[in-house]
Amino acid sequence: MQRKFFTVVATWAVLASVAASPSSAVVGGSDAAPGEFPSVAEITFGAFGCTGTLIDSTHVLSAGHCGSATGAAVASPVGWPTPLIDVRIGSNKPGQGERVPVSRVTVSPSYLGLTQQNDLSILTLSRASVHAPTKVAGAAERSIWNPGVLATIAGWGLLEEDGDAPDTLQKAQVPITTDAYCAEQYGSSFDPGTMLCAGYPEGGVDTCQGDSGGPLFGNSAGVRRVVGVTSWGEGCAREDRPGVYARVAEPALREWVRSVAPNGVN
Repeated sequence: MQRKFFTVVATWAVLASVAASPSSAVVGGSDAAPGEFPSVAEITFGAFGCTGTLIDSTHVLSAGHCGSATGAAVASPVGWPTPLIDVRIGSNKPGQGERVPVSRVTVSPSYLGLTQQNDLSILTLSRASVHAPTKVAGAAERSIWNPGVLATIAGWGLLEEDGDAPDTLQKAQVPITTDAYCAEQYGSSFDPGTMLCAGYPEGGVDTCQGDSGGPLFGNSAGVRRVVGVTSWGEGCAREDRPGVYARVAEPALREWVRSVAPNGVN
C-alpha cells in the first residue's frame, strides 16, 4: 500500500516546471483561496514532503510515517531531528506560510510501520503560531464523520498519481465510506479501530503523494474539526480505492493526541 508523502527534490523540480501555468485542480479538487485554511501546514522532513494541521497554538498534527525518522523504510516511534524539519503554516502558496521552528517530534508509540495502524505524529513548535488552529473533533461531535457525510481534504500533494505538484494549496470534498466498504476494498490492511476511509466509488477525487499527514475536516455547527489524518491508499483517486485516514477523532487515537496536546482536542 502506498503512503502519501513524496520527496522534496522531486517537488522542487516539478514546481519549477509548472510555475508558469497555474493548476486548477488536484485529483478532482480546486485551488484554496488565500486565508481559507489558516491551520494547514506545509512540512518537509529531511527529503520528504508532507502536510499537517495546527491543532492548537504550538502543535501540528501529521502522519506517523512522516514524523518517523525511519518512516521511508521500517518505521519506528523515533522522530526526525528537529533541525531537519521545516514547517510553514497558513498560506495557500508553497514556501510562503509562517515559518515556525520545531522543538520536538512525538510519534505515536504504537506506530511501528509493520502495519499502517496508529499513523500519527505531533510536532511541538518552539513558539506559538499566529494562525487560528483547527481542533480534533471531540466525542460529542461523532456524527460529523458518519458514512455518507461529506468531509473536506486539503494538502500540498500531487495533482494526480505520479503527476505534478501544485503551485497552490488544494482542497476537495469526499464522502466518508462505511467500514464494510473499505474492508471490502483493502481486506485485512484496513483496521476499523484506527482507520477510516473517504472517497467516491468511481474515484476521481482523492488525496495523493505529499498530502500525507494532512487533514480530513468535518463540519460541526459551522466549525471545522479534524476527523482524520491522511495516511495511505492504493494509488490516487482510483475506482473503488478510497483514501485511508488515521481515525484521529475516535478514542483510541484522540486520547493519545490529547496526552501530547491537551488543547488540541475539542
